[in-house]
Amino acid sequence: MKKTTVLSIIIGIIILMLIVLILPKYEEMLDFFNVKWILIYSILLSVLYFLFGILIETKRVIKVFSKKIRINWLQFSFVVILILLVFVPTQYWLILFPHNFLISFISRLEIQVILNVLAGILFVRSFDKEI
Repeated sequence: MKKTTVLSIIIGIIILMLIVLILPKYEEMLDFFNVKWILIYSILLSVLYFLFGILIETKRVIKVFSKKIRINWLQFSFVVILILLVFVPTQYWLILFPHNFLISFISRLEIQVILNVLAGILFVRSFDKEI
């Protein structure tokens, strides 16, 4: 196996282990409604899921750093909007828009995980004109 493959597998396992350690604490804080720790754990989990999405595109990350970077601005702007949407904790969206179907759909933890990983993948892909 290549060094990059082994390194990306090790980093992926570390990220998944951190998620497994943090997720029960996050759910516990949701039960106790400790707003400060909910915010901290929510952002931390979002960052870890985002990094996992970037890790999926390891070959493109290496390609981006080895070549001149060309940005697909349309895709990059979509990624920024998606990142803003998923990095803000669900509780804040529900306070702002209490009866919105889209927000109630996005507020599910599984959907947030998928969107965070997708944001990481699209973030890396936006640095190359090839799609």
